[in-house]
Amino acid sequence: MAQSVFYFTDSTDFGGAEQALLLLVEHLDRDAWRPTLLYNESPGIAPLVERARDLGAELRPVPAAPEGLAGARRVPELVRMLRAERPVVFHAHLTWPLAAKYPLAAAVLARVPAVVATVQLYPDFTMSRSTSLQHRLLAAGIDRYIAVSADIAARLVRELHRPAAKLEVIHNGVAAGNVSRPDAALRCALGGGERIVLAAGRLTPQKGFDALVRAVPLVPGASFAVAGDGPERAHLEAAAEALGVGDRIRFLGRRDDVPRLLAAADVFAAPSLWEGTSLAIVEAMLAAKPVVATAIAGTTEQIVDGESGLLVPPDDHEALAAALRSVVGDAASARRLGAAARDRALSRFTIEIASARVAALYRSILAEPDGD
Repeated sequence: MAQSVFYFTDSTDFGGAEQALLLLVEHLDRDAWRPTLLYNESPGIAPLVERARDLGAELRPVPAAPEGLAGARRVPELVRMLRAERPVVFHAHLTWPLAAKYPLAAAVLARVPAVVATVQLYPDFTMSRSTSLQHRLLAAGIDRYIAVSADIAARLVRELHRPAAKLEVIHNGVAAGNVSRPDAALRCALGGGERIVLAAGRLTPQKGFDALVRAVPLVPGASFAVAGDGPERAHLEAAAEALGVGDRIRFLGRRDDVPRLLAAADVFAAPSLWEGTSLAIVEAMLAAKPVVATAIAGTTEQIVDGESGLLVPPDDHEALAAALRSVVGDAASARRLGAAARDRALSRFTIEIASARVAALYRSILAEPDGD
């Protein structure tokens, strides 16, 4: 009989962390595990809720638990619900290391047999001594932390004093077969350049698309396309027009066909300023596309510079442009980098690998003396 797993997110937007959660739900062995999604109702995560429903997950909206006394008051209600429902696993997906404090505390107080927290991103932040103490006490009750990169794991130990014995690095992954065939009509629609450079992600400062726009004038003969939407879109479009390259970079809005876009493109650009494990990069690697990305923590675990892609300093549009020119102008090098990228992704960064490791982690915790 399948055992109940409660997945929790307090995110208010749909991005890479939420896609990673959906991929895990999709690839969970349903003969062994029965997923339920707990979430705070918000228009921004409607895609997460809709797709989770399509995947057959049970849906359970729960009231938001903000910092402070208002959030603390939500804990008893959630404890009662968890005790009544009796999931064997409570798995929270954190968009930053201090997220979901009260829901995790509720899971610990409800004595859920396996309490797991995946840390998807580790932006820079500061916290008070009181907050630090609260989270160290909470960490004592959490069975395992999953870090989506070795860098996040190291920072959790070094900066937040999480026990190394409770940490496991499991990179996010994409389905190995999620690759499309080239579409000539789509390629034509993406631009008139001899080569097409694709980027994908939410249009926020984190993704570094400002540097990509500034690189466009320095990469002649190429057309650029950006799949994604967000608060920076108007700014980026205005910057492109001001540089005189508005006709060479297309902002496609939110797309659900990134594999098709990758099949039509020649190069993938990922100029982010910080990441956990970028799903967009993994998709490009599996599509055997050469990746030009920033040398930031997480991404340096995905791309080996000069072997399976090219890495450049963050927020350096000239270095980004130079790397793009080198790939755009050398078809043989592009093929070599793309082939190596696909081999690396297949061996390390598929959801099949990630979901198997997560399920093994659940079983390991449940088999421990304190597990049920």
